[in-house]
Amino acid sequence: MNFENYQKWIQERLIPNLPTNSVVVIDNAPYHNVQTNRAPTSSSRKSEMTKWLSERNIPHSESMLKPQLYTLIKLYKPQHKTFKIDSILANAGHSALRLPPYHPDLNPIELIWSQ
Repeated sequence: MNFENYQKWIQERLIPNLPTNSVVVIDNAPYHNVQTNRAPTSSSRKSEMTKWLSERNIPHSESMLKPQLYTLIKLYKPQHKTFKIDSILANAGHSALRLPPYHPDLNPIELIWSQ
């Protein structure tokens, strides 16, 4: 499974069959957690950092070093992560509830697979 297939399944199979204002519980599979407008990390390329800053009209200089750029990124990056699937569900009138990491006891399918 990858994000593209998961997104297609959500849009074509799940959403049309959900009752109005449903809550979809989502676990921590990597393809469930694709972020929108993800901020660069300290290991990102300098070009990615400057592009991210420029897209947000955050003043910076091309002569700045990566640690300086990353300091700016940390100051301006959103406090909360936003996920593509959450946006798709919200646009259809539904909401997402994300399970915390490392809590398989909250995920019923994990209990079934463990038997």
